[in-house]
This record gives sequence, C-alpha cells and structure tokens, in this order.
Amino acid sequence: MRKQTVCGFLAFLILLSPLTCLSVFAESSDTERQVLSVAEDIINWKKTDNGSTPEGDLINNTFLELAGSTPGDWFPIGLGRLEISDNYDGYLAVIRDRVEERYQESGKLSAAKATEWHRISLAILAMGGDPTAFGKDAEGNAINLIADGTYNRGKTTPLGRQGINGWIWGLITLDSKRYAVPSDAYYTRDDIILEIIRQQLTDGGFALSGKDADPDITAMALQALAPYYNSEKVYTYTQKSIGNDVQKTVRQIVDEALQCLSQLQLNTGDYKSWGTQNVESTDQVIVALCCLGIDPLSDSRFIKNGKTLLDGVLRYKMTDGGFIHSFSYDPDNPTSLPDQSNTMASEQTLYTMAALWRQMSGKRTLYDFRSEQSNALKKRISALEYDISAIEKTTSTSALTDLLVSYYSIPENERDYVRNYPTLSDAAKAVHIDIEAIANETPVVESPSDELGESVLFTFSASDRAAVDALPEKLTTEQYVMVTTLLDKLRQSQDFEEKNQYLDKLISAKEKIAKVQAEIDSLNADIQSKLYPFDSITLKDKNTVDDIVNRYGALSAYDQSKIERFEDVIKTKTKLDNLVRSIWIAIALGLITLTTTALLVVRIQKRRKKKQAAMDELAAQYSDEDE
Repeated sequence: MRKQTVCGFLAFLILLSPLTCLSVFAESSDTERQVLSVAEDIINWKKTDNGSTPEGDLINNTFLELAGSTPGDWFPIGLGRLEISDNYDGYLAVIRDRVEERYQESGKLSAAKATEWHRISLAILAMGGDPTAFGKDAEGNAINLIADGTYNRGKTTPLGRQGINGWIWGLITLDSKRYAVPSDAYYTRDDIILEIIRQQLTDGGFALSGKDADPDITAMALQALAPYYNSEKVYTYTQKSIGNDVQKTVRQIVDEALQCLSQLQLNTGDYKSWGTQNVESTDQVIVALCCLGIDPLSDSRFIKNGKTLLDGVLRYKMTDGGFIHSFSYDPDNPTSLPDQSNTMASEQTLYTMAALWRQMSGKRTLYDFRSEQSNALKKRISALEYDISAIEKTTSTSALTDLLVSYYSIPENERDYVRNYPTLSDAAKAVHIDIEAIANETPVVESPSDELGESVLFTFSASDRAAVDALPEKLTTEQYVMVTTLLDKLRQSQDFEEKNQYLDKLISAKEKIAKVQAEIDSLNADIQSKLYPFDSITLKDKNTVDDIVNRYGALSAYDQSKIERFEDVIKTKTKLDNLVRSIWIAIALGLITLTTTALLVVRIQKRRKKKQAAMDELAAQYSDEDE
C-alpha cells in the first residue's frame, strides 16, 4: 500500500494542493483570471466610492472612519484573503484604538451581538494581527477577542442571544486558527456545535426563524461545520424542529443541508432569501462549498439549467465593477437599490472571489487563517486522496486499514483537508473495520516544514528503534498500526548505520501481521460462506466446524476478538458434539441390548437343553422299570 501511495503521489505531483477539487478545474487558469478580474473590479469600484484612485489604497482615511463596523470590516477580510497589498497597518492601528476605547465601557464591543467580536477578529486576522492579544483593557490586561467573543461570551451574555448567527460565527472564529478552548471556558466546542445542529430544520436547512430553510443561514452553518465533516463523532441531541432526540454525525447533517441548498437553487444559478432574489445568498453558498472542498463551478448538484453559482453571482454585476443586492427594491435592505452598486453586495462578492481563488490556488479555505500547509504535508494528503479515489468494492481489508492509518497519522487539525475521506470511511464500515480503534492507536506523524527545506527527512529516534527491538516473537494484528507507522517513518528517515536492518525487521513484521490478517479474513469468510445459516448445519459439516474452531484457537486473544459470530460457531460445535455423543450413546446402548439379548438366548437354550436331558433321563428310567 505504501508503494501505491508513493506512486499515487508521483502520478499527481503536479497537484501541490490537498484539495481534490483542483483536479476538476478543466480550465483553471481562465477561471482564475475571471475570478481575480471580478475581485479587481470590485476593489476599483470601492476605491472610487471612497474617493481613492486605482493606484491608491482602498483602506484610506475615508474608509478607516468605518473601521469596527460592518461596512468597514468585511472589505479588509476580502483584501487580506486575496493577499492584495493595502494599508493593513493603518487598519490595525485604527481598529486597535477603537477596540481599546470601547473596552473602557461595560458592554465592550456589543452588549447584544457577539458577531461584532467575530467580524472584527476575522478582519484583524486578515490584516495580519492577533485578536487574542489586541490592545489593553481598562485594567491594563491584554484584550482577547476570541475568549470574550466566543468561548467565554456566556459569562456576560449568551453567545446565542442574537440567534443561531452568534453560534455560527462563534464557531467560525474559534476555528479561524483552531484556537484551543481552556478547560474552564464557559463553552466547549461541542457546546457550540450542538447549539447549531439542534436547530436544523426538517428540510435539512437552517434559518434565523420559521420552518423553511434560508440559503444564507444554511450556507453559513455549513461554513462553520466544515472542519468537522470528516469527524466520526456521533452527536445525541434534541432537534428543535421535530422535538425528538436524534443521533447524527456532522457529515450527515451537512449532506442533508447540501441537498436542501441544491433544491433551493434557481434555474438562473442564484437564490432567493425572504422572497427576494439576491447575490449575497449565492455568495454564501459558494463560500460554503469552498470550505467543504467542493468545486462550486462543476458540482452537478449546483448547476441548474446550465447555470453555475458563479453565473448566478455575475448576474448582479454592474458596469462600474460593483454589485447590486437585488433586481428589485428590498424594503428589508433600504440602502440597497436595484440600479446602484451596493457595499454589502460587493464586499460579500469580494470575499467570495477570495474563497474561489484560494481553492484554485491550493491555499487554505477562506476562514482558515493558519499558516499555509507545507509542501510535504500537501503531498502526503494528495497521495492519500489519490489512493482513496482508487478504492473499489474488492479493495482488501488490510489495504483499507493501511489507508486509515495513513489518514489518522496526519495531524488532527489537517484531516479535514482530506476531502474524499468519507469514501474511505464508508468502505471501511462496509467491511466492519473498527475505525475508532485505528484512530486511537495511530500515532500522529508531523510533516517537515517548508522553512527547513523540502529535503528534510524524519529522524528515526532511539525510542523508535527500541520499539522495533521490543516487538514480540509472535506478532498479532495488535501491532499492525505501530509497525506500519514505524515502517513509514523509517522509509522517510535520514540514513543511519542500522537502517537496513531495521527495515528488514519491520518489513518482515509487516508480512507476518499480513498473514495473520489474511487468516482472520479467511476465517470470517469461511464462517459466512460455509456455516451460515447456522440452523441448517448438519453432521456432514462437523469437520468444517472443527477445522474453524482449531484455526480460531491458534490465534491470539486480540485476533480472536476480530472473528465475527464465533459464539454461533461454538454453539454449533456444541450442538454437533452433543449430537455425535447421542449417536455414540445410542450405538452403545444398542450393542448392550444386543449382547444382553444374545446372552439370554444362550442361557435359555442351555436351560432347555438341560431340561430336555433330564426329561430324557427320566424317560429312560421309566422304560427300564417297564421291562
């Protein structure tokens, strides 16, 4: 399997991104140019709107007057995620001053809306700042917007006071750098996830209120849940829309929501929200799909009447480069006119173009502000995705297990970038592989950083060598994960004097374990094909049953636990043994009966002969007396 993985990587070396969606951009360069052109037009429109010049900064003095407000924070997010140079230092300086000033008040940023913390935190990150240490409060303590706005928000005001929006953007912000949540925090990650998923509607979507899905809120919920799509964790919760307890994974919930969004899409490629056909809803769906690693421009679920989501967005573009909210006046959005470019529509379309461009360029998703993955990690993920794409119904259990080990050896916070993991998960579950056990047993292997150079190799440490030396003589599948991980690490390690000896040991160990696994698979197959259904077993199957029992006995206790329905085999063997015993008892009883009968016959015959002899003697005596 490792050779297959390496070959898979070589075959797709050109793919520097871990995103499988890159392979489906048949004309990625043309599409990328179009996306960047749309972004450039929006920026130029906003510069004109600000009184700047095409050569000047978008974030000029006029723009900075809005820093800390909705129209002042989303454009910086779009600029930063497009990696376009602008007055980032100016924004950070002004927003820091604004935050410090507002932290002098009891309500701080907003007494009601936690999303104000979230929006500002994301903008700070996009500009290269640190929202966990952003200025000083009234007591001189460092201001931590992530703590105050997300996991400790409940200490002052519920995170969900403004509805599901607070939970959604809280989770997006919390995961923007995969921030750790302290053990004494008011909310855990699972608390926030549960508050989102419990509000899923019966149609699969989400909304601020009502029983029908709203595309904006549904898409935002998907953006928040995207990092958990590969998780095998099952959540038990009460779904508000039905009033019943349910058990679901995030993947199930996301898939239902995607189906809902697909059904809501119009034939023009865009969406309606609250009865109004608009661009922002379409923007949010594109961002959601990009967060999930889905290509918004080619996924058949999101192409209607030949129109893609991008087609739906571009319907709203004006000749000045900006975007309108809707083609009709929306009383719920009075600042938006159907014939004038609108700031909200334009800023959302700008960061949507950023989401698309980042996907095409193999970069992290829009709201993942961590440093880019190293080339070494990207290559590991690309190779694994290639191998997963080759899974068939005939793929062996050991091959699937190899892939699971490769997956769980990737750092946990990077696994969501293995976009086709659900294919592996479904295949593994179909053959009853214990995914949880593999997840718990597989050690994480970090990839070298690009800063250290692409030629950097792993070090096979003294503890790694000691682990090889300590392998038992009789190996079982219990050592599979450790042996596979050590072998993979050794193959990528720096050379050392005994490297070949350790390679031989591990390769031999892997082969021995593979034989044990093959025997386990064979036993399970024989039980299924030769003994099922168990109630139809007869004496002619006894040799087969005895053979399976003997083979089972040769396995270790750990490997015996992997044999399916062996308790039925034991019951069947006991039944057959009792039947054989009964037959032998019946035969023995029959022989005893025959023997006893024969002895009685002989005895009777002897008695008859003796009696006849006595009678003959008596007759002879009478005959003598008559003479």
